Amino acid sequence: MPYELSRLNLLIVEGEAAMAATWRSLLGGFGIREPAIVADRAKAWDLLRERQSRPDVLICRWEPPAAGDAADGLDLVRQLRRDPDSPMPFLPVIVATATVTRERIREALDAGVNEVLVLPLSPKALETRLREVVEKPRPFVRSSGYFGPDRRRFARPDYPGPFRRSGEES
Repeated sequence: MPYELSRLNLLIVEGEAAMAATWRSLLGGFGIREPAIVADRAKAWDLLRERQSRPDVLICRWEPPAAGDAADGLDLVRQLRRDPDSPMPFLPVIVATATVTRERIREALDAGVNEVLVLPLSPKALETRLREVVEKPRPFVRSSGYFGPDRRRFARPDYPGPFRRSGEES
């Protein structure tokens, strides 16, 4: 049985008022009435550290939320995953961006993003990404240069190579 999305507690980092309204409208269609929407990375970090509102999923825009702001959404994800004082290092993260290339997808995955949502927003794409992080969570992996969700979506039991997932660290 599919997860009831209306039960999700979301934190959204969105610097543009028009896009914030779009997020509210789309999420309202899923029954999510009160997403926490903040304008920038610093406000999102403060909310996460307060521990009063424990989001189930973080959605952030990749591009900087304001002109002149050097920090972007991936900076927040890196901080969330790598900061020793991170309040929620395992929080599922969806990053939204209008610019998608193979290199940018790899950069997002390397930062520890769970899913990439391509703009412009569509209800189906948003629902798909939310369901991926809630209904099919991937285990987290820690190595010398990476901490975040396993980038592989599934294990191939027929893979004969030496690096197949066996539960042991390679």
